[in-house]
Amino acid sequence: MSKAAYEDDIDTVSRDEKDTYVDTTEEKFKGGEDRSTPEQWTPPEHWLTRFVDGYSGQHGGETLPPGSDPELVAEAVFTMDVQESLERLKIIAHEAPHDYTFDQSLAAYIRDLLLGNEHCNMNMEDWSYEVCRLAGVIHNWSAYAEVRAVLVPYDDPDIPCESIRVYFLGFFWIAVVTFVGTFFSQRQPGISIPQQFVQLLLVPMGRGLAYVLPDWGITIRGTRYSLNNGPWSPKEQLLSTIMMSQSSTIGNTTGILDLRMPIFFGQKWATLGYSILLAIANQCFGLGMAGILRRLTVYPTWAVWPSNLPLLAYNRTLTARDNKGEVVNGWKITRWQAFLISTAVFIVWYWIPNDFFKAIRYFNWMTWIAPQNLKLALVTGSWGGMGINPISCLDPNTSGSGTMNAPFFAILQQYTLQFVSGIVLLILYFKNVSWAAYMPINSNSSFDNKMQGYNLSRILNDDNSLNLEAYLDYSPPYYAIGYLYSQGAQFVYFTFSMVYVFIRYWPIIKKAFGSLIQNNLKGRSIYTGFDDGHCKLMRKYPEVPEWWYMIVLAIGFAISIVTVSAYPTQTPWWTIVALAVIGTFVTIPWCVIKSLSNVGLPLGIIWNVLPGVWFPGKFLPDLMLLMLGDAFTDIAGSFGTDLKYAHYARIPPRAIFRTHIASQVLNCVIYCCTIEALLGLYDSDNTFCHPDNKNFMVCNGPRGVYSSVVSYGVLGTNNLFKLYPALKWCFLIGPILALFWAFGEKLTHLIRHRIVRNMDDEQQARFNSRYWAPLSTVVQSIHPAIALEGATNWGGNTNLTQYTTALFLSWLFQYYLKRNYTAWWGKYAFLLFAGLNVGVAISGFISTLIFSFGAGRGAQFNYGVNTISTAGVDFELYNNAISLLPLPEKGYFGLEKDQYPVTNL
Repeated sequence: MSKAAYEDDIDTVSRDEKDTYVDTTEEKFKGGEDRSTPEQWTPPEHWLTRFVDGYSGQHGGETLPPGSDPELVAEAVFTMDVQESLERLKIIAHEAPHDYTFDQSLAAYIRDLLLGNEHCNMNMEDWSYEVCRLAGVIHNWSAYAEVRAVLVPYDDPDIPCESIRVYFLGFFWIAVVTFVGTFFSQRQPGISIPQQFVQLLLVPMGRGLAYVLPDWGITIRGTRYSLNNGPWSPKEQLLSTIMMSQSSTIGNTTGILDLRMPIFFGQKWATLGYSILLAIANQCFGLGMAGILRRLTVYPTWAVWPSNLPLLAYNRTLTARDNKGEVVNGWKITRWQAFLISTAVFIVWYWIPNDFFKAIRYFNWMTWIAPQNLKLALVTGSWGGMGINPISCLDPNTSGSGTMNAPFFAILQQYTLQFVSGIVLLILYFKNVSWAAYMPINSNSSFDNKMQGYNLSRILNDDNSLNLEAYLDYSPPYYAIGYLYSQGAQFVYFTFSMVYVFIRYWPIIKKAFGSLIQNNLKGRSIYTGFDDGHCKLMRKYPEVPEWWYMIVLAIGFAISIVTVSAYPTQTPWWTIVALAVIGTFVTIPWCVIKSLSNVGLPLGIIWNVLPGVWFPGKFLPDLMLLMLGDAFTDIAGSFGTDLKYAHYARIPPRAIFRTHIASQVLNCVIYCCTIEALLGLYDSDNTFCHPDNKNFMVCNGPRGVYSSVVSYGVLGTNNLFKLYPALKWCFLIGPILALFWAFGEKLTHLIRHRIVRNMDDEQQARFNSRYWAPLSTVVQSIHPAIALEGATNWGGNTNLTQYTTALFLSWLFQYYLKRNYTAWWGKYAFLLFAGLNVGVAISGFISTLIFSFGAGRGAQFNYGVNTISTAGVDFELYNNAISLLPLPEKGYFGLEKDQYPVTNL
């Protein structure tokens, strides 16, 4: 078969054919019965030996995760004969160009294998081994090297998992982490207990309980429940980690503090009981949606959720021994040693850019040439400028350490569009578009027409409603061009993603929701249509039916209606119906993009915009819908991450369901009780949440919520759009771009066939290799919905400083090392990420305690290397103290008073 003919043959493998293959395989496993078949193929014994040797780390390439049984891995991989393997590879080759995470060099190798052993210059024995090995590795283990680096393709269902010890430790850490995080998040800088640090402590605590607890228990329906199940198991470690992680998933119920605190909205009817109801409604919405979307965000192999992989690698290192005698790329140190070294390095390094050598944290070295040159600071400044600087930050924590484990294709595309957006912003600023030059270029603050910070209290009545006369006498709020551009980009990104994801992934979405209905009607397994290795292993455990999650969602819906209708929230009950419908649609693309790239959509803005249109002049509807609406995205995404984490870790689905429910109830109660304590703290000195609070409890998060609610709710969305008309058109630009891109993707295939239809095989091969293959590789690697996220990364003094170093780190770890030193990368990379997070967390916690509450309180290291980066106009831009243009002679800028936007006020 010629290569051109082969490509045409691959094109005939439609998605429907793939689904038929999968569904046929499903019949073998229907009902979760024994997965073996009557005539199971057995690989040659020397193939297993060859596989084990190939993954030993002695020959380059990949290695096995720590604690692996090489023989079990080999047996799990070789389950298909040559013919079955070829059929599987054909499907993989068809899907690979559309999978942004799949290694395209591996896809090219698969296409070569499908052309036969002679094409590959292999003898039949080697070719058959490679075909079966590659098909088995991808199908039974994972298509992605980063997943294979932290997971094994087999499971032992008898390992203890949902134990009394897990609930005890999980509940303990939920209580501690929720209280500390809620209380001290109001402080600047905040104090929190990082997840990686708790994971580290769970190991000795779990093993300690296994040592001291007696083996007392009872037997219920044939299952014995004991205080002590024996040694602390890896699955217990993983499940308790998931429980503890729920201490940070309270969502946007930070608005409860705004609702109740006298310095904000001070609604006395919002009692402790009401707060708990509202918080539980949030969690029910999120958990219900995450469960219903499992077929879209958990079971598909392409839904990797990259943020889970370092946690899985970290847990495996904590609970499993290294493979004996393993040496990779000349390195002999164990994973545990690598983690400890990384942790120690970053414990020490944290102090250098954050306390003793601050100049390299925001490394604005280019502005040191002329510290008072405003234009230089605007372009290159790290504090208040654009941050266009090739060496902008030497602190990986500041530059976003999370990007080190994000796919390089996502980071590169985001950075490219962010850089282009920075150039556009500079042009708009110097052209004084929308009065931009009278304000700093990249601030999140609002300003009045005299270039001062906007004083909201001047336009509000005692009940926080708008005083129209005072507003007309004062000024509309004006915003920096960086903030406006970010808002407009978010509108484009939002509507683009809604349209593009539904077009691009419509077959998958249709199949997911179609199977949801059909499987419930026919009583089929929820895994119907998914036959990869992970789903096969999970069939051993009882499933969680969809109706369980639907009940949770219904409870959240009912409680939400009660929270808005039975209390004076000024929010009609029908808004919850609208919220549920809109929330369902926006959560789907959010979860799809997040699962691919570790990037989420900026959906919070929609819950400001819509209430501002529906109820202009009222703040309570805006605040209520902001809190409840975010539950559909942020919390659903958090729970979706956990469900994938459990899926990878082979944790029984019903165990994760029960622990989620129990964790969230405790989390909500402790969170709301902590808010109650903060109200008492306010009453004690009346400075809580004030900028001059002596303990730095300034409430930055609630202040941001307060400002957005007043801007959109009190002043109204239409008035903001009247002040800045371009913003509303951004909602239309998004879907137009999405349709253009989506149809372009469809047409390229037809264009290629039209070009090559009159060529012979040799001409087609030359055209494909010289022109079409390079071009299609570039185009297929672009995910526009992910790339557009980069354009939103402006405002609030966020600039390229935070992302340039992140781009270099992502290239190093997720491209160069992954491709050229695969064994080293697979063994050590994720542990370096974990060590960085743990080291920074430990050192940051110590630093905060010493310099904010301990002996070093108020200490300042005011020598040259600590003050040079803040000595010029770059830092003045950051503090909103300077702008390009001075105030006009008439004493104000912007609209004349008779032009102030007052629609529906």
